[in-house]
Amino acid sequence: MRYELSRDASAVVDDIIRYTDENFGEAQTAEYVGELFNSFHLIADNPHIGKAWDGPEKRRYIYKQHYVFYRVMADHILITDIRNTRQELPPEWRA
Repeated sequence: MRYELSRDASAVVDDIIRYTDENFGEAQTAEYVGELFNSFHLIADNPHIGKAWDGPEKRRYIYKQHYVFYRVMADHILITDIRNTRQELPPEWRA
């Protein structure tokens, strides 16, 4: 199965790249972001790997310091948002 990033998720990836590059350097950025994208492929290949919340099609997967929120669609995975694990999540996202 393939995956697709929403605009929000894509903007967060850009923020992760910027933050990691400024604070840890290019090599660490390349490693972390590369592994983050590997996790997207893992989710696409194993759509039910993440924990379900608010219905069976909405799921979340933890990759190191980030939650990856996604929806299982008929023909692809839609990565809807990415949040740092230190961020307060809305109550409905915690189930």
